[in-house]
Amino acid sequence: MSKAQILNRVRSALDKNHIVKFEPCFKDILKSEYQDLLEEYKHFQTINRAKVIESCTQNLKTDVLKAFEDMGAKKVLYALDLPFEATQLDGKFEKIAYDKSIEAIRSELFQIDTSILQGVCGVANLGIVGIVSSPLSPRLASLITLNCVILLDKTKIVKNLFEGVQALKARAKDGVLPTNLLFIAGPSRTADIELQTVFGVHGPQNVTIILY
Repeated sequence: MSKAQILNRVRSALDKNHIVKFEPCFKDILKSEYQDLLEEYKHFQTINRAKVIESCTQNLKTDVLKAFEDMGAKKVLYALDLPFEATQLDGKFEKIAYDKSIEAIRSELFQIDTSILQGVCGVANLGIVGIVSSPLSPRLASLITLNCVILLDKTKIVKNLFEGVQALKARAKDGVLPTNLLFIAGPSRTADIELQTVFGVHGPQNVTIILY
């Protein structure tokens, strides 16, 4: 069956069976540890095993370089929507722009140890960071490397998951959502192996969040 036929059947089905719309309702049942959103976010993000660095716009590049040094970065894959010009980062590592298709960069991607990208929002009472995929920041940027640095504007920290989802959905263009809306709690982990927590099986072993 062709794509056009499938879409026509979907339209026909929707004409006969309308989807009832409703206003989303969210009740936050989590207990806050801190009244201050930033302190709340740092507390829970640290519990999620991410390293949190509090920086500022003026010191951001310096703190990024320090994070790379601590991670032992040798090859850094950078997204194209960072709040500074990544080519100006001066360190003992190779800089690789994520400006090619997966087909063009596939063999090289698996040799890169560190990535850096921009977060959209932080959810304070869960200690997670929300990101969206885009041509400037493909999904693999947060998944493919051993180490991952995520930059997050402090003013983008929201109270709860509902507000976080709204922040990600607000990145829609012309009513079309990004292909991926993601929340990252920290390093990738699994307990499938005899209930022993193992980090970095499906994603980065080390995640650093730099707040600016």
